[in-house]
Amino acid sequence: MIGLVLSMIRARPGQAVTAFVMAMFAMAAAVSAPVYITTADRAVVASEVAAAPVNELVVQARRETKAGDRAFEDLAPKVFVFPGFSTVFSAETNTYVTGPVPGVEPVAPRFVYRDGTCEHVRIVEGRCFISPSEIILSKPTLDLLKVGIGTVLDVDWSTFDAEGQEWVPSGKPTAMSVVGAYEPVDVTEQYWADFGYFDSRESARRVTAPIFASRLSLESIERLTERQALDVVIDHDAITGESLAAVNGAVESGRSQLQGLSGSPTVKADLPHLLTRIERDRGLVAQVVPVAAVPLVLLCWFVLFVAVASATAERRLELGLMALRGVTFPRRWWLAAGESIVPILFGAAAGFIAGNYLVRLAAWLLLGASGDVPLSEGASAWALVAVVGALFAAVLAQRAELAKKTIDLLRNVPSRLSRWGAPVFEVAVVVLAVVAVLQLREGDNGLTGFATFGPSLVVIAAGLLAARGVLPLAERSGRRALRRGRIGPTLAAYAMARRPGSQRILALFVVAIALACFAATAATASDDNRDLRIRVEQGADRVLTVEPVSRTELLTKVRALDPAGDFAMAAAMLPKSEDSAVPPVLAVDSTRLAKVALWNDAHLTAAEAAAVLRPDVPRESIILDNKDVSLDITVDKLADAFRVRFILAVVPLDGGAAGAVDFGAPQLGRHTYVKNLPMCVNKCRLAALRIDQPEDRGFDATITLHSMAQRGQTVTDFSQADEWRVPETPGPKLLVPQVSLADGGLRLEVANYKGADVAYRLMPADVPSPMPVVMARTAGMGDHMATFDGSQTAVQVAGEVVQVPRLGSRGGIVDLDYAERLSTEPVDTITPQVWLNANAPADVLDRVQAQGLKVMKDQRIGPLRDALDEQGPAVALRFHELAAGLAVVLAGGALWLVTALDRQRRRGELRALRAQGVARRDASANGYLTLVGTAAVIGPFAALASWLLVREHLPVFTDDPGTFPVPIWPSPLPVAVAWAAAVLILAGVALLAGARLRAATRQR
Repeated sequence: MIGLVLSMIRARPGQAVTAFVMAMFAMAAAVSAPVYITTADRAVVASEVAAAPVNELVVQARRETKAGDRAFEDLAPKVFVFPGFSTVFSAETNTYVTGPVPGVEPVAPRFVYRDGTCEHVRIVEGRCFISPSEIILSKPTLDLLKVGIGTVLDVDWSTFDAEGQEWVPSGKPTAMSVVGAYEPVDVTEQYWADFGYFDSRESARRVTAPIFASRLSLESIERLTERQALDVVIDHDAITGESLAAVNGAVESGRSQLQGLSGSPTVKADLPHLLTRIERDRGLVAQVVPVAAVPLVLLCWFVLFVAVASATAERRLELGLMALRGVTFPRRWWLAAGESIVPILFGAAAGFIAGNYLVRLAAWLLLGASGDVPLSEGASAWALVAVVGALFAAVLAQRAELAKKTIDLLRNVPSRLSRWGAPVFEVAVVVLAVVAVLQLREGDNGLTGFATFGPSLVVIAAGLLAARGVLPLAERSGRRALRRGRIGPTLAAYAMARRPGSQRILALFVVAIALACFAATAATASDDNRDLRIRVEQGADRVLTVEPVSRTELLTKVRALDPAGDFAMAAAMLPKSEDSAVPPVLAVDSTRLAKVALWNDAHLTAAEAAAVLRPDVPRESIILDNKDVSLDITVDKLADAFRVRFILAVVPLDGGAAGAVDFGAPQLGRHTYVKNLPMCVNKCRLAALRIDQPEDRGFDATITLHSMAQRGQTVTDFSQADEWRVPETPGPKLLVPQVSLADGGLRLEVANYKGADVAYRLMPADVPSPMPVVMARTAGMGDHMATFDGSQTAVQVAGEVVQVPRLGSRGGIVDLDYAERLSTEPVDTITPQVWLNANAPADVLDRVQAQGLKVMKDQRIGPLRDALDEQGPAVALRFHELAAGLAVVLAGGALWLVTALDRQRRRGELRALRAQGVARRDASANGYLTLVGTAAVIGPFAALASWLLVREHLPVFTDDPGTFPVPIWPSPLPVAVAWAAAVLILAGVALLAGARLRAATRQR
């Protein structure tokens, strides 16, 4: 029997090759899912590790101990012994360094020993340290001390004097020789951990970099204490999908051992945050890929079923002759099935290998980092399912012909659809689709369990119902064409209505086009969502975070950087309000908002938002210079005002630090108070006139302001009460002056304070009141917010948007200039930033540095967007596109196969029709293009139904903030392109198949 089966395969190699190819495709499709999951798993692990901040890849142990205690130093490195872990021990103390040059002030740098320092710094002069008496300093420190290589410095241990706010020597000096000047190779690398050795901000140390030396050099300094640290640097290659549990276990074990050491060192390990993201990424990949893999495997089985059924139908006469000659049913079954089963098994083996390498090629093209995947890893279960399913499809495809009576087989007339088998199957598929949909919609687990099959069952059910629904329409169309004498359309319509192969091909086309549309829809919607998120969270094409500076300095220097306002905008966060109900607020230079910010609201444009954020104000700011300012003031009453002083608060327009000028103690009666403003060489803005008392003690006071003058000219005569304002007060615990016009001036009065706090301040009304704010609709802004100096001010929602730049749906924006005017205290900005658009010049960093702004972080929208593309959900969706392409190819291949077999069977029919005088064009009418056109109409609707079902449950981000829902209608162009590509491919195959069928009528 085996030899006979092999002889049948040799006699009909075309059918054997077809079964082989279809089985190979089925196995390749089945294996592609687990191989892609494994490959994508490694890709997302590598991308997450590459994007992780330094603190997540370094375990930090810190301890302050007595000098000479080396227990921590000896034991700590031994607790982290794991492949890919490297330990860096460091010890440091505070020093006071005096140079030999007279008149040069000493400096107080940190004195640091750190394992491997010389490998992580660049020596710009001299060499690195070797002996205990040698040290290396940064080049700016050498310049500050006015010394060079070879200079001997006196190094003392130092402590900080809190009262004097300075470092003072506290030990005996040790002579150290400077042998080199260094600069760090990369201040952001893991090696430096979080020590902030290179802090360029001004401080009492007077230097911005430490002294580096050997451990013995540090031991030679007479000191009482030192700070010791162990940094365990985790190499990127140490974290893989296979090593996650082991790495986490090693970190947790090391942490517990370190915490048990003497001195109770503080241990910080943020690695679990990274591992949590990785596990979430991996889970989402494993969740999303099967949504496309399941319909692809089912489609392969269906194509195999169609191929074997068509091939078996071509052997009806042969099967009838075997039955007529008395061959038993088991032998007939083996002879019929063996001719398909043997190629299927060989095709499955080939598909197992091909699927692995196909996905590797796709991963190399689609993923940033895939790595090698062992050939059989994770694919065995899927391969077994694919083989069993392929064999079952082959046997099921032959069942109908083997079960027929001998006389029916000998007639060699194509079978029509089963009266009950097909409808029962279709009803079963529809019921399963409904069950999966209900589980997905009503359950809380998303695309898990049987709900995973929901999208694919919806598409398959739509395809089957479409094929079933077309039957009566095709039959009716054929009858109408016959009555009108149109032979070609009649033959095409009856072929579609009465031949099972046509209806199966239609269902196949609907599923393939629907999968292509679904994949394009999901990918496009996800891309749109990622685009929206990065635009909102980034705020601009490029964002530079700079070192803390004053608000005026930030605003002034950014405007000097870009005087025309074409590419740069200043931005800073306002302090968090004590009221937890007040959302975060971002202050921006609204005059540049429309040109620089990435605005994402169609109802309120950026230009409209800028207009409402910066309305007209009662008066312009009062500008003063450094000359004498005279205040004409009458003091009518003072109570409990023991040490009060008149203070004039000003803000330099050149970005310098805000100043407070003391005009002396108030005196009863009318007097003129005069003082110059030394910080206002380049002019200042008047921030406030206030009366202060030490320790913020309350008092009663009534004064009348008559005028303010400078250079002999009146700056203001205080004649308009609406041009001035006092602090906002939340209630009776804070008293502010009552303002009124009296005696030719402006009267301020606080009476009966009774222990309450008093804010005796008068400020120009050069800001709108209440302060306008543009809020996210869901943020829930109250009626007040905190200003830069922590005081409260009333606000009014001037506009609402869906998403606020940088803050999304949970914050608001105000004008930076107005917010700065509200504040009277010299407080640095929180997270000062320079926003840049795409028109920023290439040397913008140099220009920013030239303005005196130190860039701490440079974020560009491109790399951040690319990072989102490497997260698990985005990587998993690329498999949907791969699966859709394979589905269209499978559908086209199935059509080519069916038409090839159909051509052999219909050749005689076509010749007979030609002999009866039917035109070649009519005789060869087949309806293939009609099948494609019908599927082209139905397929997108099937995809839409599946998309609406799964949209809410489709993950887009690993760290989903919940504020960026997946859009219902994505950008239409990519979906239209995918639909057109699938239709054109299938139409091309249909045209070629029709041409071959017409060519068959010419052959004799």
